[in-house]
Order: sequence, then C-alpha cells, then structure tokens
Amino acid sequence: MKILSVLGTRPEIIKCSPVLPLLDRLFDHTLVHTGQHYDENMDRIFFRELALRPPDRFLDVGSGGQGVQTARMLRRLEPVILEIGPDAVLVLGDTNSTLAGALVAAKLNIPTVHIEAGCRSFNRRMPEELNRILVDHVAKLLFAPDRPAVRNLRREGISPGAIHQVGNTGLDATRRTMKMAGPNRLRKFGARKGGYVLVTIHRAENTDDKDRFIRLITSLGEVGRRIPVLFPIHPRTREMLKRHRIRLGAGVHALPPLGSLDFTALLRHSLFVMSDSGGIQEEAAVVNRPCLILREETEWVRLVTAGKNFLVGTHTAGIVRMAWRLLDSPSLLRKIGNRPAPLRFGASQQIVRILSAWRP
Repeated sequence: MKILSVLGTRPEIIKCSPVLPLLDRLFDHTLVHTGQHYDENMDRIFFRELALRPPDRFLDVGSGGQGVQTARMLRRLEPVILEIGPDAVLVLGDTNSTLAGALVAAKLNIPTVHIEAGCRSFNRRMPEELNRILVDHVAKLLFAPDRPAVRNLRREGISPGAIHQVGNTGLDATRRTMKMAGPNRLRKFGARKGGYVLVTIHRAENTDDKDRFIRLITSLGEVGRRIPVLFPIHPRTREMLKRHRIRLGAGVHALPPLGSLDFTALLRHSLFVMSDSGGIQEEAAVVNRPCLILREETEWVRLVTAGKNFLVGTHTAGIVRMAWRLLDSPSLLRKIGNRPAPLRFGASQQIVRILSAWRP
C-alpha cells in the first residue's frame, strides 16, 4: 500500500518520529514536509537528532496568515499527491499542514488517516480546534488517543467502525527521545537539575491577544524572581515581544528554539514546566514533571483529572499562585510525582498494525 504522510511543524516531527520508520519499513511511504515552520535548518536538526531520514518533498510554504498559509499548502500539495498517487494520506494533530493534507486528499477522493483524532478544547475561536474538527469529518480512519476523544467523535456522528483508540504517539516519541538526551546537556544552559522552570508560549490565542500576552510575560517575571525561568522563544512569540516592546524579567532567560534532545533534557530535569502546548502537557507527564497549562481550556483533560497537570488560566495572579505553591512545597511536588499518570504507550506499533490490515 502507498502511504503519503504530510507534516509541517516541529511538534509533528517529534510526534511522528516513532511512526515514520515503521511506515518506511512496511509500506511504500512518501514523506512530505510543507515547511509550515519556516526555519528549515531547525527542522534538519530535528530529523538528524531523532534518527529520521529527510522528507522526500519539501514545499517551502513558510509563514503567513491562516488563509494565505493554508492556500499555499493546498496549491503546492495537490500536484505532489496527484504525482505520487497514494492509497491513503496520513496526517497528525491540528496544524494547518494537517488540514491541508486532509482537504487535498478528500477533494481527490483519497482516504485520509488522522492520528490524534477526536481531541477537543470546545473553543472554536482557536484555529487548531477548527482544524481538528474539519479533518476528523473528512477522515476515513481515525486514531484517537483516549476515551474522551472516542466519545467526542461518536457524539459528532462519526462511524464507530472508523475509530480506533490507540493512545498517543507523542508518548512513544518522548520515551524514545529520553534515551538520547542525557543530563550533560544542561551544562550548555548553565542549569542544574531541579534548579529552574521551563516555559513555552506559542499559541496564537496567547501571543496575538496583547493584554493576555502581557499577563503571561508578567507571570514569568514574577516566577523568575524566585527561580530561573528558561524560555525557548518561538518565532511568533519573539515577534510579539518586539512589536509590543515587552522586556523579560531579570530572572527570565531567553533561549532560541531548541533541538529535540536539548528540549527533552531541560524538560526532564526541570522543577516544573509552564506551557500552552498540547504536546508538552503529555511530554511532561512522561518525564514526571508537573505542567502548569497557560490556557483557559485543554484537550488533555485526563492529565488534569489525574492531578499531574494544572489548568492555571492566563491571568497573572492564578499562574503565580500555583507556581509559588510548587516552589514552597517540596512535599506537594513529591505527591504529584507519586500520582500515577494515565499514559498508554505503544500507539505507533498499533497504528501500523491496523493500517496493515486496512483496505481503503
């Protein structure tokens, strides 16, 4: 069977990293990179560090507004799919690359396979939420990470026979990466185990809302008064800092975007993490570090329910209050660390097993 995979962002590369070698081994597999994340050199680092072969096609889409970026992808992806003639197009997650791959395939009557299907924040102001819903409703085979995702899909009228609960490939990816990312990597950042907090902020709803963005950056400054805050800055976030002339607090240390191994090492040895990233919420649970979720809602509710992660919102007072609770209570950190995380590994193998038996 011919499978064509579409990805375009660094989180997609990471989450696909345990799946891609299996696809290469078992199928006639073509990998297409849209170039949605526009630092091609950084992407090369990710492929090299994660022991992945380079993509077969690179579409060089780059940055742009939602409509402009997605339109470029549709225009450049369609001739590639027509040329390759795959039996199925595989996409992951909720990015514009995910949407473009699914839409082109659907228009060409080629079945779409969606990994990480059924996740919902129930906030349709988020572009990612719209992408998820649209992709799920054109997909023919849907791999859901957990029971809530399966319930969401069934509530929306998707055929139960198309849905498979398999877990999340991001968990397999983090466990795979942990073996490659030793604590010696902390030296280049001047960091020591448990002596810093790791932060990421990149979602459009946080960076594009000036008031909210200022509240989040203010929160980092408050936390940085008590413990170093290491902040790898996404290009979108850096642009907003510059546009609004916002300065980081003295205890907040700006870092460039990091390779996968450096980031995993920092995540694994942090005291806790603060992030608006869906993937990092799960990665933090794999390495057993609490995650303060800098959003008003999350798709990964089960980790909050289990007491591993904390939905702290986007207001300074609530964020700082929870961060200081963790800083002031080693016993609370131990208690969180001892709680079992509802994590299911082996999604990657299960996906290719189901794909191998599937007849589009």
